[in-house]
Amino acid sequence: MKMIATLFVVFAVASSAFGQCPVPTPVSGADIGKIAGRWYEISGSTLDLTCVTMDFTPREDGNFNYTTLGSKSDGSKHSRHLLAIRTDNENSFNISDMSTETRYPITFYIADTDYDNYLAMYSCVFLPGYSQIQLGFILSRFNSMKDDKLAELTDLLIKLGLTDDKIQSISQEYCKYWPASQ
Repeated sequence: MKMIATLFVVFAVASSAFGQCPVPTPVSGADIGKIAGRWYEISGSTLDLTCVTMDFTPREDGNFNYTTLGSKSDGSKHSRHLLAIRTDNENSFNISDMSTETRYPITFYIADTDYDNYLAMYSCVFLPGYSQIQLGFILSRFNSMKDDKLAELTDLLIKLGLTDDKIQSISQEYCKYWPASQ
């Protein structure tokens, strides 16, 4: 199992060198520090959850604790605690899972944002000889988004190669939101 995980990481790292996944045009004036705070997932790759929030809490080292919270179909709480690590590019960050001993970062790119209202982020890992694993999220500082902005950001993620099934609407109705743990 460790061998498979190691091979996955090698292929994931190699994929960025081979340029098999599209990289979004950098957002003008990008400042990854401005993503701090709570975001509501309006649409994205989080399946089988509702009321999804993503919290980016600044750490002393300049990185972020990245917490995803949501409701499972039975109403129980789902939580995932990750580490968002700054990169040399202010338009991207690496995500590592803090709950495992093996940390294999996946790079997320900011496809578009104004930092105050909306954020579209994208990730792609290419496995040579297999396929691409793509993720996309459309987030808002509020638990809703205007239809025209949602359509614009959805079109942007589709232009990057995501398919409709990777950009599912996430219900934010009748939600009980949990506070982010530190």
